Amino acid sequence: MATRRITTNIKTENQLRQVIAAYPKVLDKRIKSQLDAYSIELINASKLSIVGFSSDDLPMRVLLSNDLVIKADDTIELHAHEGKIDVLNDTYASLYFLIPGVDHGLRVNGIVRKSEFQIVIKITSVYLHCARAAARAGLWSSLDQSYAVRPFTSNEMLSVSPFLLLKTMDANGSTEISPRGDEKGFVHQLAANQLFIPERPGNKVAISLRNILQNRNVELLFILPSSNYVLGVRGLGSVTTEDRVLDLAIVNNKRPKLGIIMDKCEFELKKSSSLTNGSIWSSSNYVSPDRLTRFSRALSIHMNGEGIAGKATTPIVEAIVKHDMKNLY
Repeated sequence: MATRRITTNIKTENQLRQVIAAYPKVLDKRIKSQLDAYSIELINASKLSIVGFSSDDLPMRVLLSNDLVIKADDTIELHAHEGKIDVLNDTYASLYFLIPGVDHGLRVNGIVRKSEFQIVIKITSVYLHCARAAARAGLWSSLDQSYAVRPFTSNEMLSVSPFLLLKTMDANGSTEISPRGDEKGFVHQLAANQLFIPERPGNKVAISLRNILQNRNVELLFILPSSNYVLGVRGLGSVTTEDRVLDLAIVNNKRPKLGIIMDKCEFELKKSSSLTNGSIWSSSNYVSPDRLTRFSRALSIHMNGEGIAGKATTPIVEAIVKHDMKNLY
């Protein structure tokens, strides 16, 4: 393990954009303020979701699909069966929906509006998330049945997990949950309470990185295919381009341009009853991608509507998606 302090030399978005080029502003159109038909299609196909809140007292957790009810195109009601969620009104909340057998997902952000008996999330933004993180992780294809019955320590989970959910917050506390996936053990433990997470190519919007520059409070939830254990980690994030840690993450002779350092990490390993009861790792529960609207078509219409513009941009988006999936690193 490293002992010398890691340089956190990216402190402003200006500095970040010197490493990651500015993103095409057309991508802002992918963010909607309510659920459309394609978002609802993914939610209905999902087996589970991960939820996170801006409250320090509420760690991220896994929810079964029947824990969530769509009440309107801008409202989701939460019925948590895995322990009580004691959350206050006006708390920011985020959801990431996972569809077994399908690599792309759905991100939903909102604000808690409690009813008398239930937690209601009033949606502020919703958008489709690309398949790259799950594809790099082999989330649905790299199952090891020995993990199904094996208990883990925190260090063991870190060494074998290929997939995590990253929760960040902006300066106002508004939350985002974003997936990260790679070869197993891709998150490096530099010291007892310090981690390094490589940042792989994405759409350049860099919401999570921009959030970390505003608010250092970061949370991770590690998931391991075949296992019902999850590992939660809380700490203080920063962004680095230091060569010696980036060298740890070279894949196919390609080194990431930057990564996230997490300091003062606190670890919590636990068994998830939602993963157990949901049987998410059973291939018999996988959803065939052919049953769903193609990601490129859904994204095009999500951005440009059902009219001519949406149809015209579908082939362009499809070509970009194919290129991205062939260039995961």
